[in-house]
Amino acid sequence: MLQEESDLVSSLAWTKIGIPCSRHLSLIYNLLKQMTSFIPFAVFSGIFASLSSVFAKLFSDTRTEIFHDAVISFIIKQEFIPIPWTIDPQYSLIAFRGTCFGLIFVCNSLMWTLFTKSLNVAPSSVQTTTVNGAVNFSVSALFGYLIFDEPLALGWWIGASLILTGTILLSRTQKEKEKTA
Repeated sequence: MLQEESDLVSSLAWTKIGIPCSRHLSLIYNLLKQMTSFIPFAVFSGIFASLSSVFAKLFSDTRTEIFHDAVISFIIKQEFIPIPWTIDPQYSLIAFRGTCFGLIFVCNSLMWTLFTKSLNVAPSSVQTTTVNGAVNFSVSALFGYLIFDEPLALGWWIGASLILTGTILLSRTQKEKEKTA
């Protein structure tokens, strides 16, 4: 285990609301930077792409108030650090939407950074795009189901399977072309 990994595992000095401190984010970034495989970068890129979509929907959706109320009631029940804007729900909702708006840009920046790193490490851009797209598609569906209560009907599963199968076939075709070249 690398020294940075043991520092990350042993210290666990997370903030009271479960967000890692900047030291941990720096350690995670350094660990990702040392990796030579493109897959972790493509996977995290896909996750951040789907998170960006989630925050965009939370910023603009009418059901955001329900999600906001659930988060605030959870924070209050857990007696976390008191948040000043929980007193007035209107200001709290504005701050929540503003935070979501800012997180859209943060997630997009992280997504593009990791995607570019994945492209630099991968033997083929098709492989990176395949992994990124599959993860983005799957995680977006999962978040849509969990956060927004969007149904995942049988037709959706069939369509998702066809899209992922086609993406995998394209990736394999690209690999075969590279081997013969």
